[in-house]
Amino acid sequence: MLPEIITKVYTMNNLQNYTPSPAHNSGDPAPPYEIDEIMLMFGDIFDCINNDGTIKPKWELDQMGLAYLPFTIPLAACPSIEVDKIYCHKKLISTFTNVFRIIHERNLRPYVRSYGGCFNYRSKYNDSRLSTHSWGIAIDLNPETNLPGTRGDMHPEIVEIFQSYGFEWGGSWKRKEKNPMHFQWCTGY
Repeated sequence: MLPEIITKVYTMNNLQNYTPSPAHNSGDPAPPYEIDEIMLMFGDIFDCINNDGTIKPKWELDQMGLAYLPFTIPLAACPSIEVDKIYCHKKLISTFTNVFRIIHERNLRPYVRSYGGCFNYRSKYNDSRLSTHSWGIAIDLNPETNLPGTRGDMHPEIVEIFQSYGFEWGGSWKRKEKNPMHFQWCTGY
C-alpha cells in the first residue's frame, strides 16, 4: 500500500531553494505548504518507515508529545472514554493547547462533541500518500456528524479559531475529498 511513499527519497537538495510561506496573522511561523515544507518543519518520516511499511518507534519518541486540554472530550470510537490530552507533534503542543483554551474561554465546549484522533500513522483516505495525521499535525473532531464528502455541522467559531492559528479546515476543500471533521496545520497537501 505504501511502495510509492517508501521509494520516494527526499534529500536536502530538494530543499536547498526552500522559502517559507508567508506567516499567518498570529505572528507564529506559517504552516508548511506541500510535502517538502512539512518534512523540513516536522521531520522526514520516510527515514523512519520499516521495510514492512510500519513506523519505527523512534519516530514517536523523537517527534510526538502531549498537549493537555482544559476540558475532556469523549473519544469517538468509545464515548465512555474522556480524552484530556492530545498526542501530537511536539512542535504543535502549544498551538493545540491555545486553540482548546480559546474554545473553552468562548464557552464553545458543547460544540466539541467527540475526538476522532490526531497522531495516526496511515495513508490518506483514497490516496497512497501519507496522511497529515502521520506527522501528528492534524486533528479530527465530531466525526459522527462531519463525515467525508458532506457539509457536516462544525460550528463556525470552532473553524475560525483553528484557522486563526494557521490550520486548514477540511470542510473548506473544494474537491470531492471535503472532510469537515479535519483540521491540519499545513496547506497544499
